[in-house]
Amino acid sequence: MSEQAVEYAKTFGKSFTYSEDDIKDLEEILDFYSKDLKGNLLKNLLRKMTKTMPTENQIYSMSLIWGSYLGQLLKKYVNPKLCWVEEEVFGDGKIIHLKDEEVRFFPIDKVYKRIMNGSEDNIISFYEVLKRDF
Repeated sequence: MSEQAVEYAKTFGKSFTYSEDDIKDLEEILDFYSKDLKGNLLKNLLRKMTKTMPTENQIYSMSLIWGSYLGQLLKKYVNPKLCWVEEEVFGDGKIIHLKDEEVRFFPIDKVYKRIMNGSEDNIISFYEVLKRDF
C-alpha cells in the first residue's frame, strides 16, 4: 500500500522517497483531502445532488494508502522493530496497526482522523511526538 502512496504523491507534484522530509508533503496532501471533503456549501450541495460525495469506504481506502506510508516512515525512523499486524484491539473487530511487544501505533487511523477532522489532527506533530517519546 505504501508504494501506492508513492505513485499517488506524484499526482500532487510530490516525490516520496521514504525520507523524513516526506512527512511535510504528506501533511499537505492530507490537508488537500480534508479541505476538499469539507468543501463549501455550494460544492457539498452539488455533490449530494450528483451523488458524488466520497463514501466511507473511499475515505478509508485513502487512509489505508497514506497511513501505510506514514507507518513505513514510523518503522524506519521511530522504531524498526515495529511490525504490521491485524488484530483485535478495542473490541470493535480487527484493525491494521503497527506493534512492537506492547507498543502500538495506529497510523492508518491517524490519517483517517486527519482527513475527517482537519488540521487539529496534524500528522507532523503526531510523528514528532512519537519520534521523541519512543
